[in-house]
Amino acid sequence: MILKVTFDDIFKDSFLNNFSANVSITTIAVTLIYAFLLSLFVFFIYKLTTKGVIYSKKFNISMSLMSIITAAIVLSMQANITVSLGMVGALSIVRFRTAIKEPRDLLFLFWSISNGIIIGAGVYSMAIVLAIILAIAMLFFDIIPEKKTPYILVIYFKNVTTRDIEIILNSYKIKYKLKSENLSSKESSYIYELKVKKDKEFVNEILKIKGVSEVNLMSQDGESQY
Repeated sequence: MILKVTFDDIFKDSFLNNFSANVSITTIAVTLIYAFLLSLFVFFIYKLTTKGVIYSKKFNISMSLMSIITAAIVLSMQANITVSLGMVGALSIVRFRTAIKEPRDLLFLFWSISNGIIIGAGVYSMAIVLAIILAIAMLFFDIIPEKKTPYILVIYFKNVTTRDIEIILNSYKIKYKLKSENLSSKESSYIYELKVKKDKEFVNEILKIKGVSEVNLMSQDGESQY
């Protein structure tokens, strides 16, 4: 004798009644329109608050449109328990290999996905209030001035001591930290991390030191400690 097990045998009627086999065209249209509008909002906030040369339009478009895809998935999961369980299983095996280097990109990505989940669940007011609060918070923190970007000073030389370099740095009242000292029989180098103001005349002073062949001053992105 073969036993036939259905979803009705596994789940209670009260649970199954939460799933509607048919989702109206109006509900689908309203949900996706809300998702699209908030996607545009996320797109422009990301573009507005991204500075420098790190902005990627392709990433911004892909990240923003995730709201629409996520909203459609959540809407489908609400409509049918079979789709819901299948989607959970499918998403559990998805692995993203692309590393996200900027923490703020991760924030926007999570915001975009959250928009899709919230809108797909039909809580449109929550998504709108969240968007307004996040936008205000990001714009507020964006206007707070940042600490001055540290610089990396690379000096190539022969027969020059750190004292020769640091006398000049101290005369210009520059905060510095020796990061690396590479010594060689042919040509050696010092690498300093600096906090520099607009005046870069000290570079020319270092270049005048006998034995110094080349001086490179580069902007550094990242954290520094003094």
